[in-house]
Amino acid sequence: MSVIRPGTIVWFCIVIAVGYAMFQVKYEVMQQEQTLASLNKQITDGREQIRVLNAEWSYLTRPSRIEDLSARFLHLNGMNSAQILPLSAVPERADPSASLTKTPAATPSASNPSRFAAVTSRAEP
Repeated sequence: MSVIRPGTIVWFCIVIAVGYAMFQVKYEVMQQEQTLASLNKQITDGREQIRVLNAEWSYLTRPSRIEDLSARFLHLNGMNSAQILPLSAVPERADPSASLTKTPAATPSASNPSRFAAVTSRAEP
């Protein structure tokens, strides 16, 4: 009868353990490669979508198209000289620091005509 030496058993267990570890690493690498391929495909699809959206944006923001849409839907008229006012007709702006300390009821409004009239009469020359 042959006797197996203890060193042979130890080396046989080491070979089995290394083989199993290599098997696990191989399948982990395959899984990581699949994940990488999936991510690369998502990146490529995202870049393609960005390219399409940029082309669509360029098409939609063409000046001739915007001009046509504004003529069709806005119905704007040209400016005439009666719409241009002298600078003295523009009311002065109130002090911004004073408006921070006032309560909302103290601000001039259409419901309080005396204060509103005082602000508008000051702007007239």
